[in-house]
Parts: sequence; structure tokens; C-alpha cells
Amino acid sequence: MDYNLYNTIKVLKKLAGSGNTSYISSGELAKDLGVSQQTASRFIIELNEKKYIERTLQNRKQKITLLEPSIDLLYSELNQLNSILEMHQEFNLKGEIKSGMGEGKYYISQEGYMAQFREKLGISPYPGTLNIKIYPEYENILRRIRSADGIHIYGFKDKERTFGGVKCFPGRIDGTNAWLIFPERSSYTDIVEIISDKFLRNDLKLQDGDELNVRVTLDH
Repeated sequence: MDYNLYNTIKVLKKLAGSGNTSYISSGELAKDLGVSQQTASRFIIELNEKKYIERTLQNRKQKITLLEPSIDLLYSELNQLNSILEMHQEFNLKGEIKSGMGEGKYYISQEGYMAQFREKLGISPYPGTLNIKIYPEYENILRRIRSADGIHIYGFKDKERTFGGVKCFPGRIDGTNAWLIFPERSSYTDIVEIISDKFLRNDLKLQDGDELNVRVTLDH
């Protein structure tokens, strides 16, 4: 992304504080960016056109909301800086076990995925996923994980349909190795899918509603 647009996103996030929405005029934004009002307006228009922000006018000011691509971009930059500085990146995620729609078994069982899981993760996953709804207080950590590179599993096609790529992150649940998987082209969700070479629900005696702690590392 163009540096000026990225810097505008950073300034807007700083103004928004803990939320993602700020109220500011083009003149005020221009002052914060150190550019002309015309240039600041151009940056905002371009970010809006590229779906990085949502912009509406309210009483001589603009209501600007940072959208998911902007937040992902900031977390991606944070991860890159930590990697460059060789900072150890390991996090806890907590949530509640939820039943899925049964689609995990179908997707995980596809040979196009299984072959790559065996090669890149070193496991033949149990056919299915363990789904966890992450608590709101862990949202920032979840976003940081989702925005990292992970281990890439390529998408593929069979005779009937196309399967998208996913990225995987190593984790541990009560000492048991597992992998968090995220579809590469999906909107933000607080549901995390986990795969393992073990039947986690059975081996760890887990039920819907149980609280679960997952230790995740971004170092690989």
C-alpha cells in the first residue's frame, strides 16, 4: 500500500482510540498529517473507494470508520516489526466450545488439503474441527494472529468446485498439539477452528460450553 494512505490509516486509528470511528474535518486531518487540506481530502476519498474506510458527513465533520482491511493492515505491520526484531510471539486465547455445522469434516477430508497438512504440518488431521467462540476481551489477540502469515495451505480445484487457501498456526491445548486454521478470504469472525491428529473432543473430554485456553505461537 502507498505510504501516505497507510500513514493516514494510522492517524485515523490514533484519533479513534479504543474504537474504530473518529469525527474529524479535512482541515484537522491535514494538520495531523502535515499536508494540505486538498491532499488530506484526496487520501480520504481514495481510502473510501478502496474500502479501507467508511465515510459519512456530519455537521461539517466527517465520520470515518476504519473497516476490517485497515485493522488487518495495522496488525500485519505489528507482526512484521516483531518478526524483524526477533521478538518471541506467543499468546493465550480463551473461549467457549461451540458445535459447528458439520462442514469441517467435509473440508478437512479433501485430499487437496490433507496432502498439504501431512507435508507442511506433519499430521494427518482427524476429520473435523473443534470450534471455539473467542471471548471479546481476546479480540485484539485474535486479530493479531489472523493478520500474521502463518503456514500457507494452497487452495485447489476438483471436478465439482473450488476450495480456498487457508493459513495455519501451531497451538497447544492442555499439552496437546493442535493447529488453528483460518480461511484466507473470509470476513472477521470470533469463531476459531482447530485441527489435530487427535479427536480433541473425545481425548480431552470436551463438551459444548466448556471454557478452553489455547496457547498459540506465531514463531515458526
